[in-house]
Amino acid sequence: MQIKQYVARDIQEALKKVKEEMGSEAIILSTKKTKGSLQGPGIYSPSMIEVVAAVDRPFQSSSGFSGWNSMAWPAGAQKGKEPGLPEEELFIQKILSAGLFPEFVQGLAEEIRSFEKKSSTKNLTEAYRGLLNWRLMESVEVPEPSFNAPRIWSFIGPTGIGKTTTLVKLAAHFRLKVTDRIALITTDTYRIGAVEQLKQYAQILRLPLETAYHPEELKQIIERNRDQDLLLIDTPGRSPQIPKSIEELRDFLTVHPNIENHLILSATTKDSDLEWIVDRFRLIPISSYIFTKIDETTHYVPLFNQLIRFKRPLSYLTKGQSVPEDIEPATKPRVAHMVLNAIAWN
Repeated sequence: MQIKQYVARDIQEALKKVKEEMGSEAIILSTKKTKGSLQGPGIYSPSMIEVVAAVDRPFQSSSGFSGWNSMAWPAGAQKGKEPGLPEEELFIQKILSAGLFPEFVQGLAEEIRSFEKKSSTKNLTEAYRGLLNWRLMESVEVPEPSFNAPRIWSFIGPTGIGKTTTLVKLAAHFRLKVTDRIALITTDTYRIGAVEQLKQYAQILRLPLETAYHPEELKQIIERNRDQDLLLIDTPGRSPQIPKSIEELRDFLTVHPNIENHLILSATTKDSDLEWIVDRFRLIPISSYIFTKIDETTHYVPLFNQLIRFKRPLSYLTKGQSVPEDIEPATKPRVAHMVLNAIAWN
């Protein structure tokens, strides 16, 4: 079977595209409505409908190339193992049911079909898991921290996702294990007690803290601290529903070309909201993600999907409130393990 994703303004247009390209025998695997997004000043992209469809034969796409060489099954087959289904289809069924990004599943399905034809192993399911593990690791980019030159890191995202706590964990980690040439900066002058909270941590870690009320002031603070190895910038939480507030934050974080913006995402946020958050915060250049609250859920597929959708590195994983213990550098094997454990294999 062949799988393809269609994007349209409404469900009627999406189904029309499916019928025109795949025919009336096509199976609808899933439908999803995406939220509108601000693409730039005065440019708004409306909400769209995404439909994933399948057909049990090759089809010709509008670009002239054959559709994805993958597998699909009727909706009723997704609730359990149906007698007689090939082993590779059962395996892909589990992955698709877990909510993995369709394009990732399509590519994996091609590899599994090719692998199955060439392999002589009897334990195909275990071999497929090994292939999935490898593909998960290949899909994740992790940066290598280096202090050959001064680093300027900011932490951005919605409210209540652990930006300040993450900054403090990293400050403590680097202060204890790497360098004491660290300075803290906060632009969060909106939240009551925010500056005082960070000031207490700065005193405990014996690190300098400065407050920037305006973009130009932030620029001056960065210049004054140019001899530091690491500058960590705390920012106020911004609502994705208010693009203007994100634009104001962008004014701060574009005053220096070397600011690296880490977008903080909570593991407890659902897939569609994560996609919406990332899309809105793309008004600010994003250097990498940091995933927080990984101890509050076991469903990590939505987080992984953002790495596939928006193709940015993942730098750190955090849990709990302990400083600096509850933070770890992201690694390819660790992320793959998290996703594999989130899939219901039984």
